[in-house]
Amino acid sequence: MRAQTLARLRITLAQLDAMDDRAFEFALRDLLLRDGWNARQVGQQGDQAADVIGEDRQRGRIVLQAKHTTVAGKVGSSVMYQVKGTAGPAHGADIAVVVTNGSFTRDAKTWGERHQVHWIDRDRLRRWAEHGTPLQDLLRLPTSRKTAFRRAA
Repeated sequence: MRAQTLARLRITLAQLDAMDDRAFEFALRDLLLRDGWNARQVGQQGDQAADVIGEDRQRGRIVLQAKHTTVAGKVGSSVMYQVKGTAGPAHGADIAVVVTNGSFTRDAKTWGERHQVHWIDRDRLRRWAEHGTPLQDLLRLPTSRKTAFRRAA
């Protein structure tokens, strides 16, 4: 029954905007679960830039950093640097994503694209949460592991 409910999960931007930071993290976890990832919410103080961690057999490990903000809020480059610096070494991630219900500065988007830190702004969040576009399609993730973040063994 839970799997059927998750498969139909849609969350509006208005609902996401009304959430507190923690509820936003749990909503992102549920969206990952809907899309077939094994995901858990891990965010807390000292979380080393990871609020949700997901696993997919083919794609590997994904780390989401949630930035719940006001609608007009902008996420800057420093968040991208932080996520890039911790995704692999601290969390063993293959994929790193920063998600906001606001927007990103132009520099943050450019830096993220250059350094393989994916970003989901308000428009992309609408497509993922409201319209049901799977995250892997939204971000055009490869179907097999790409180890951009994993530390050398």
